[in-house]
Amino acid sequence: MSGLFQIFSVSKNGMFAQQTALHTNAHNIANANTDGYSVQRVNLKTTEPFGMPALTTPAEPGQLGTGVKVDSITRARDTFLDAQIRKENSTQGKYGVREQFLSEIESIFMEPSDEGLASSLTKFWDSWHQLATNPESSTARTLVAQNGDALATDISHHYTQLEDMERNAGDLIRNDVFDVASTLTQIRDLNEQIRAVSISGRNPNDLMDRRDLLLDNLSKRFSFEKKDTEYNGIEIIPKPLNSSMVTDGDGVILKDTHLNYGVAYVNNITKADDNNWKVELHIDGDINKRIEVTTDTADIKNYLTNKGMDISSYKEGSELPYSSYLKVVNYKYDQYDSKLNQFKDGWDKKLFIPDYENGSLNGLQTINDEIDNYKKQLNNMARILAISVNTIQTNSTDSTKRVNFFDTKAEYELEAAKSLNVNDAILKDVSLINAGKDIETGNAGNGERALLMGTLRNTRIDILKINSVGASFKSDTEDADKIKAYREAFIKDVFKKSDGKDIDPTSDNLADDKNIKMNGNPSGTTIDAYFKNSIASLGVSNQEAKKMVSNEKALLSQLNERKESTSGVSLDEEVTNMIQFSKSYQANAKMISVIDELLDVVVNGLIKR
Repeated sequence: MSGLFQIFSVSKNGMFAQQTALHTNAHNIANANTDGYSVQRVNLKTTEPFGMPALTTPAEPGQLGTGVKVDSITRARDTFLDAQIRKENSTQGKYGVREQFLSEIESIFMEPSDEGLASSLTKFWDSWHQLATNPESSTARTLVAQNGDALATDISHHYTQLEDMERNAGDLIRNDVFDVASTLTQIRDLNEQIRAVSISGRNPNDLMDRRDLLLDNLSKRFSFEKKDTEYNGIEIIPKPLNSSMVTDGDGVILKDTHLNYGVAYVNNITKADDNNWKVELHIDGDINKRIEVTTDTADIKNYLTNKGMDISSYKEGSELPYSSYLKVVNYKYDQYDSKLNQFKDGWDKKLFIPDYENGSLNGLQTINDEIDNYKKQLNNMARILAISVNTIQTNSTDSTKRVNFFDTKAEYELEAAKSLNVNDAILKDVSLINAGKDIETGNAGNGERALLMGTLRNTRIDILKINSVGASFKSDTEDADKIKAYREAFIKDVFKKSDGKDIDPTSDNLADDKNIKMNGNPSGTTIDAYFKNSIASLGVSNQEAKKMVSNEKALLSQLNERKESTSGVSLDEEVTNMIQFSKSYQANAKMISVIDELLDVVVNGLIKR
């Protein structure tokens, strides 16, 4: 049966419910500008009414309500929209990095321009033609030497700039690895708190907002799929590009409160022996957590082999070039063991090469490969320049027989672009430049050999085939033998006798245009075209990256607007709710005041009588 005290209780519940709504309303307003915050709503529910059928329940005209209670406090969130935004975050993360670095590479090459490498090549070839028309001119010879030196300097400078950029990319990878490891740890810790709150039957709204913000940031690093588990837990499963991110298990990198796999930055790889490699790791990208381990992991060997490296040619203790090795690996995580000790036994079975589909880590690793590719192209161009010019200059495959125009190191060293220099003897005495048909230097000559040099500009050469000769070299191959092999490959590729037979470089004069023809290789390309093709490819890649970044920005803007309309705090709406809840609170308080007056009449009025 209803009474004044019951009505008092109804109003009291009403005040408490409106107070909770006002508290949440104030929380929303306070966090209107908080990044990642989702607007919260108080869901009210009527309490159990009087008058439920029972043997002891008197007959009533109907059920009497007992008031209101807070059923739950929930956040407004569209999980499908979250998944879309994270997917596009990953794509933008990849192409944003690519656009940044490709634009920087374009600025390094400065093509097309009068100050670019193509211009230096043109000046170099032109100076040979000028020498061919005036072989007795000391000025023409000096111009050849100076233009050759300028060309070598440009190539070496570009190469050094690419190396610097590659190291910058490596630093960014290390930072990303550090951020990923830190973010995964934070998500794991939040999962523990979220799980504890959820088990108690409450909604950990703010904790889940913080976790979702971390997931949004993580999606910029690599793409992943998020799966929900019980008690508001989650699994994070990276999306691989071509194959599984790991070689065992289900690929889950984080499950609820347990990290299955960690991320490490590879700082160095050296050859330990014929079957093993020594890898220096920075656990979680932290330079203070550095360990060195030895492994025969097939994944690493396959990775290096796929990059075109003949790893068998490396001597014990030799270090791989910085550009050639992977920068990121995943390792099996054991939360019950120290990260620095868990590699003691069988660690090679727990190390995996990630294959991220998108994100800045994917972008940085692919841009690292592209920078390495541009370095290789500079090396190929520098090597073929040194081989072709030196071969024609000396008319020999023996690098010690006569004075070479370029330093012979550029013919066989891996980093030919850094080794390309005009011979000091040539710079000191330009008369050593062999411009005539006669092989011996010291006289002006008739200009036929200089003309042959200038003709190299338009000669098609199978540059990749000649450069691939080095793949057959062993670790103990002598430098002179390497040079001989390269020069023989060049001569065979572009020179023929008038009757179509191969020439003998030990007896035939390459400048004898009556009996020897430099026809080139129809399937090859000119040195100038080889470089211009690289620049054209760079331009196409950068335009693609710019287009993708522009598209992703527009798409993310639309998605974030939709997210804001769903999860964002509208101050106008909150002010309206504040008025509504405060009016309801005042009305319930007024009802309590009325009940108090009625109770006063009942109690005090009866006493007075």
